[in-house]
Amino acid sequence: MNEPNIEAIMQVGLGFWASKTLLSAIEMEVFTELASHAEDLNALQGRLGLHPRSARDFLDALVALGFLQRVNGKYSNTPSTDKFLDKRKPSYVGGILEMANRRLYPFWSNLTAALRTGELQNEAKGGGPNFFGALYADPENLKSFLKAMTGISTAANASSPASFRGRTTRPQRMSAPPREI
Repeated sequence: MNEPNIEAIMQVGLGFWASKTLLSAIEMEVFTELASHAEDLNALQGRLGLHPRSARDFLDALVALGFLQRVNGKYSNTPSTDKFLDKRKPSYVGGILEMANRRLYPFWSNLTAALRTGELQNEAKGGGPNFFGALYADPENLKSFLKAMTGISTAANASSPASFRGRTTRPQRMSAPPREI
């Protein structure tokens, strides 16, 4: 028999805390900043433009979430954030997360209204242009969208080899040559 458990309810219900913390770190290029070397609180606070009231809590939240490490008062990337969230690396997948933060996150805040009214909650809300019309009309938005798509395909490509590890494949023998149609 399952006992009532509030853990999953609270984790999902407050999951935006972790999500928005990561998205803000990407927007402020925290992981790119830390890619070259570890830095202490004061250095990061100045370089990232963080307010003294929030800097330690923000960076420590990233540590608690597993996105940063802190050793002897210096913050550094984890192996995953170093590889995938440093904008200077070809393995950067943050483009999709940049788009999620800038474009998708605000739309999701209107989910309840969309469920009740059936109205669009994207760029076309209120009679605006459809998404692709708006996208192609603005070269900067198009560039951002292409970075997002590159990020998501890079992530998919990075995980693909892991799904094949340990597998061996052999060419299938055909009993008859293929027919032309």
